[in-house]
Amino acid sequence: MDGHGRPPMSIFTVDDYVPFPPQIRRKPGKGRLLLQISLLVFALLALCGAASEIYFLMKVESRLSATQDLIEENAGAQKMLSRQGFRDGTPSAHVTGLSVKDTSPSSPLQWEHKLGLAFLHKVEYNNGSLVCPKTGLYFIYSKLQLRLASCSKDLENPFFSHRVIRRSSSVDIPLIEDLRRFCDTQGSSIWRGNSFIGGSFMLAKDDKVYVSMSQKHLIRAQEDTMTFFGMFMIWTTP
Repeated sequence: MDGHGRPPMSIFTVDDYVPFPPQIRRKPGKGRLLLQISLLVFALLALCGAASEIYFLMKVESRLSATQDLIEENAGAQKMLSRQGFRDGTPSAHVTGLSVKDTSPSSPLQWEHKLGLAFLHKVEYNNGSLVCPKTGLYFIYSKLQLRLASCSKDLENPFFSHRVIRRSSSVDIPLIEDLRRFCDTQGSSIWRGNSFIGGSFMLAKDDKVYVSMSQKHLIRAQEDTMTFFGMFMIWTTP
Protein backbone atom coordinates (compact mmCIF):
# COMPACT_ATOMS: atom_id res chain seq x y z
CA MET A 1 0.00 0.00 0.00
CA ASP A 2 1.05 3.59 -0.44
CA GLY A 3 1.39 6.10 2.29
CA HIS A 4 -2.33 6.80 2.30
CA GLY A 5 -3.24 3.16 2.87
CA ARG A 6 -4.51 2.48 -0.72
CA PRO A 7 -3.58 -0.61 -2.73
CA PRO A 8 -1.30 -0.09 -5.77
CA MET A 9 -3.03 0.58 -9.14
CA SER A 10 -3.04 -2.17 -11.80
CA ILE A 11 -1.64 -1.21 -15.19
CA PHE A 12 -2.87 -2.97 -18.42
CA THR A 13 -1.40 -2.78 -21.90
CA VAL A 14 -3.65 -2.94 -25.00
CA ASP A 15 -2.35 -4.44 -28.23
CA ASP A 16 -3.13 -2.32 -31.32
CA TYR A 17 -4.06 -5.43 -33.44
CA VAL A 18 -6.56 -7.94 -32.25
CA PRO A 19 -7.32 -10.69 -34.82
CA PHE A 20 -10.97 -11.56 -35.52
CA PRO A 21 -12.01 -15.14 -34.86
CA PRO A 22 -11.96 -17.32 -38.03
CA GLN A 23 -15.23 -17.62 -39.95
CA ILE A 24 -17.04 -20.87 -39.53
CA ARG A 25 -17.78 -22.50 -42.92
CA ARG A 26 -21.28 -23.78 -43.12
CA LYS A 27 -22.21 -26.78 -45.19
CA PRO A 28 -24.58 -26.01 -48.06
CA GLY A 29 -28.14 -26.28 -46.96
CA LYS A 30 -30.93 -28.29 -48.52
CA GLY A 31 -32.25 -25.23 -50.37
CA ARG A 32 -29.03 -24.69 -52.30
CA LEU A 33 -28.75 -28.40 -53.09
CA LEU A 34 -32.29 -28.48 -54.48
CA LEU A 35 -31.53 -25.40 -56.58
CA GLN A 36 -28.43 -27.05 -58.07
CA ILE A 37 -30.37 -30.22 -58.87
CA SER A 38 -33.16 -28.19 -60.51
CA LEU A 39 -30.68 -26.31 -62.69
CA LEU A 40 -29.07 -29.60 -63.73
CA VAL A 41 -32.46 -31.08 -64.66
CA PHE A 42 -33.38 -28.00 -66.72
CA ALA A 43 -30.04 -28.17 -68.53
CA LEU A 44 -30.58 -31.85 -69.38
CA LEU A 45 -34.11 -31.13 -70.61
CA ALA A 46 -32.80 -28.32 -72.81
CA LEU A 47 -30.18 -30.63 -74.32
CA CYS A 48 -32.79 -33.33 -74.96
CA GLY A 49 -35.09 -30.77 -76.58
CA ALA A 50 -32.30 -29.52 -78.83
CA ALA A 51 -31.39 -33.07 -79.85
CA SER A 52 -35.03 -33.89 -80.62
CA GLU A 53 -35.41 -30.74 -82.72
CA ILE A 54 -32.25 -31.54 -84.70
CA TYR A 55 -33.52 -35.08 -85.38
CA PHE A 56 -36.93 -33.73 -86.40
CA LEU A 57 -35.41 -31.19 -88.80
CA MET A 58 -33.14 -33.82 -90.33
CA LYS A 59 -36.15 -36.09 -90.89
CA VAL A 60 -38.16 -33.32 -92.54
CA GLU A 61 -35.19 -32.34 -94.70
CA SER A 62 -34.81 -35.95 -95.82
CA ARG A 63 -38.46 -36.18 -96.83
CA LEU A 64 -38.37 -32.85 -98.61
CA SER A 65 -35.29 -33.95 -100.53
CA ALA A 66 -37.06 -37.16 -101.57
CA THR A 67 -40.14 -35.26 -102.77
CA GLN A 68 -37.97 -32.81 -104.68
CA ASP A 69 -36.49 -35.79 -106.52
CA LEU A 70 -40.01 -36.78 -107.56
CA ILE A 71 -40.58 -33.35 -109.09
CA GLU A 72 -37.30 -33.40 -110.97
CA GLU A 73 -37.99 -36.91 -112.28
CA ASN A 74 -41.49 -36.00 -113.49
CA ALA A 75 -42.48 -39.13 -111.63
CA GLY A 76 -45.04 -41.62 -112.85
CA ALA A 77 -47.91 -43.05 -110.83
CA GLN A 78 -46.06 -46.18 -109.71
CA LYS A 79 -43.16 -44.19 -108.28
CA MET A 80 -45.50 -41.75 -106.55
CA LEU A 81 -47.33 -44.65 -104.94
CA SER A 82 -44.07 -46.23 -103.78
CA ARG A 83 -43.23 -43.03 -101.85
CA GLN A 84 -46.66 -42.60 -100.31
CA GLY A 85 -47.07 -42.24 -96.56
CA PHE A 86 -49.90 -44.73 -96.03
CA ARG A 87 -47.35 -47.43 -95.27
CA ASP A 88 -46.50 -45.77 -91.95
CA GLY A 89 -50.04 -44.60 -91.21
CA THR A 90 -49.73 -40.95 -92.25
CA PRO A 91 -52.59 -39.31 -94.19
CA SER A 92 -52.28 -39.81 -97.95
CA ALA A 93 -54.38 -40.06 -101.10
CA HIS A 94 -53.94 -40.85 -104.78
CA VAL A 95 -56.78 -40.39 -107.28
CA THR A 96 -56.75 -41.04 -111.01
CA GLY A 97 -58.15 -39.41 -114.14
CA LEU A 98 -61.75 -39.56 -115.35
CA SER A 99 -63.20 -38.58 -118.70
CA VAL A 100 -63.88 -34.85 -118.64
CA LYS A 101 -67.56 -33.91 -118.72
CA ASP A 102 -67.54 -30.36 -117.37
CA THR A 103 -65.19 -28.31 -119.57
CA SER A 104 -65.58 -25.08 -117.59
CA PRO A 105 -62.08 -23.72 -116.78
CA SER A 106 -63.12 -22.69 -113.26
CA SER A 107 -64.57 -26.01 -112.12
CA PRO A 108 -62.37 -28.59 -110.33
CA LEU A 109 -61.33 -31.69 -112.22
CA GLN A 110 -63.12 -34.84 -111.09
CA TRP A 111 -61.23 -38.01 -110.17
CA GLU A 112 -61.62 -41.73 -109.68
CA HIS A 113 -61.05 -42.32 -105.96
CA LYS A 114 -62.08 -45.95 -105.44
CA LEU A 115 -60.97 -48.17 -108.33
CA GLY A 116 -57.63 -49.17 -109.81
CA LEU A 117 -54.59 -47.43 -108.33
CA ALA A 118 -56.75 -44.89 -106.51
CA PHE A 119 -56.94 -44.92 -102.71
CA LEU A 120 -57.78 -42.67 -99.76
CA HIS A 121 -56.04 -43.12 -96.41
CA LYS A 122 -57.26 -40.76 -93.66
CA VAL A 123 -58.07 -38.24 -96.41
CA GLU A 124 -61.58 -37.52 -97.71
CA TYR A 125 -62.61 -36.90 -101.32
CA ASN A 126 -65.28 -34.26 -101.93
CA ASN A 127 -66.39 -33.22 -105.44
CA GLY A 128 -62.91 -33.18 -106.95
CA SER A 129 -61.14 -31.98 -103.80
CA LEU A 130 -58.94 -33.77 -101.28
CA VAL A 131 -59.76 -32.67 -97.73
CA CYS A 132 -56.85 -32.15 -95.32
CA PRO A 133 -57.45 -34.23 -92.15
CA LYS A 134 -54.97 -32.43 -89.86
CA THR A 135 -52.70 -29.40 -89.90
CA GLY A 136 -49.22 -30.10 -91.24
CA LEU A 137 -46.82 -30.03 -94.16
CA TYR A 138 -48.01 -31.97 -97.23
CA PHE A 139 -46.52 -32.90 -100.56
CA ILE A 140 -49.13 -32.29 -103.27
CA TYR A 141 -48.78 -33.36 -106.88
CA SER A 142 -50.72 -33.63 -110.13
CA LYS A 143 -49.93 -34.99 -113.57
CA LEU A 144 -52.01 -34.61 -116.75
CA GLN A 145 -51.52 -36.52 -119.96
CA LEU A 146 -52.44 -34.24 -122.87
CA ARG A 147 -53.28 -34.78 -126.51
CA LEU A 148 -54.87 -32.91 -129.41
CA ALA A 149 -55.77 -34.62 -132.66
CA SER A 150 -55.13 -31.59 -134.85
CA CYS A 151 -53.31 -28.30 -134.32
CA SER A 152 -55.01 -25.60 -136.33
CA LYS A 153 -52.86 -22.78 -137.70
CA ASP A 154 -55.42 -20.20 -136.60
CA LEU A 155 -55.62 -21.44 -132.98
CA GLU A 156 -56.86 -18.51 -130.86
CA ASN A 157 -55.38 -19.49 -127.48
CA PRO A 158 -52.48 -21.96 -127.68
CA PHE A 159 -51.77 -21.89 -123.92
CA PHE A 160 -52.99 -23.97 -121.00
CA SER A 161 -52.84 -23.41 -117.24
CA HIS A 162 -52.57 -26.46 -114.97
CA ARG A 163 -52.92 -25.48 -111.30
CA VAL A 164 -53.31 -26.93 -107.82
CA ILE A 165 -55.51 -24.68 -105.71
CA ARG A 166 -56.09 -24.54 -101.97
CA ARG A 167 -59.56 -23.64 -100.75
CA SER A 168 -59.58 -22.31 -97.19
CA SER A 169 -62.73 -20.75 -95.69
CA SER A 170 -64.23 -20.35 -99.19
CA VAL A 171 -61.12 -18.49 -100.41
CA ASP A 172 -59.19 -20.04 -103.33
CA ILE A 173 -55.40 -19.70 -103.21
CA PRO A 174 -53.29 -21.05 -106.12
CA LEU A 175 -50.37 -23.11 -104.81
CA ILE A 176 -48.57 -24.20 -107.99
CA GLU A 177 -49.10 -23.61 -111.69
CA ASP A 178 -47.74 -24.83 -114.99
CA LEU A 179 -48.48 -22.31 -117.74
CA ARG A 180 -47.36 -23.56 -121.12
CA ARG A 181 -47.96 -23.45 -124.82
CA PHE A 182 -49.45 -26.42 -126.61
CA CYS A 183 -49.48 -27.11 -130.32
CA ASP A 184 -46.03 -25.57 -130.57
CA THR A 185 -45.76 -27.21 -133.99
CA GLN A 186 -48.89 -25.75 -135.51
CA GLY A 187 -50.20 -27.42 -138.61
CA SER A 188 -49.11 -30.89 -137.48
CA SER A 189 -51.69 -33.66 -137.33
CA ILE A 190 -51.31 -34.67 -133.65
CA TRP A 191 -49.92 -32.90 -130.58
CA ARG A 192 -48.94 -34.81 -127.44
CA GLY A 193 -47.62 -33.58 -124.13
CA ASN A 194 -47.94 -33.78 -120.37
CA SER A 195 -47.83 -31.49 -117.36
CA PHE A 196 -46.48 -32.43 -113.93
CA ILE A 197 -46.58 -30.11 -110.91
CA GLY A 198 -45.78 -30.78 -107.28
CA GLY A 199 -44.54 -29.14 -104.11
CA SER A 200 -44.63 -29.07 -100.31
CA PHE A 201 -47.16 -26.80 -98.60
CA MET A 202 -48.58 -26.12 -95.16
CA LEU A 203 -52.27 -26.99 -94.93
CA ALA A 204 -54.70 -26.42 -92.09
CA LYS A 205 -57.26 -28.98 -90.97
CA ASP A 206 -60.29 -29.06 -93.32
CA ASP A 207 -58.50 -27.18 -96.11
CA LYS A 208 -59.40 -28.52 -99.57
CA VAL A 209 -57.03 -28.85 -102.50
CA TYR A 210 -58.14 -29.40 -106.08
CA VAL A 211 -56.81 -29.27 -109.65
CA SER A 212 -57.93 -26.84 -112.34
CA MET A 213 -57.13 -26.94 -116.06
CA SER A 214 -57.96 -24.14 -118.48
CA GLN A 215 -57.98 -26.38 -121.59
CA LYS A 216 -59.75 -29.49 -120.35
CA HIS A 217 -60.35 -30.84 -123.83
CA LEU A 218 -56.62 -31.67 -123.97
CA ILE A 219 -56.77 -34.16 -121.08
CA ARG A 220 -56.51 -37.86 -121.82
CA ALA A 221 -57.48 -40.12 -118.94
CA GLN A 222 -57.70 -43.57 -120.49
CA GLU A 223 -54.94 -44.95 -118.25
CA ASP A 224 -54.79 -44.37 -114.50
CA THR A 225 -50.99 -44.29 -114.62
CA MET A 226 -50.87 -41.20 -116.84
CA THR A 227 -53.29 -38.69 -115.28
CA PHE A 228 -53.49 -38.45 -111.48
CA PHE A 229 -53.60 -36.22 -108.40
CA GLY A 230 -52.52 -36.88 -104.83
CA MET A 231 -51.05 -35.74 -101.55
CA PHE A 232 -49.30 -37.16 -98.51
CA MET A 233 -48.29 -35.70 -95.18
CA ILE A 234 -44.59 -35.04 -94.53
CA TRP A 235 -44.99 -33.94 -90.91
CA THR A 236 -47.65 -32.55 -88.62
CA THR A 237 -47.57 -29.83 -86.01
CA PRO A 238 -47.27 -30.97 -82.36
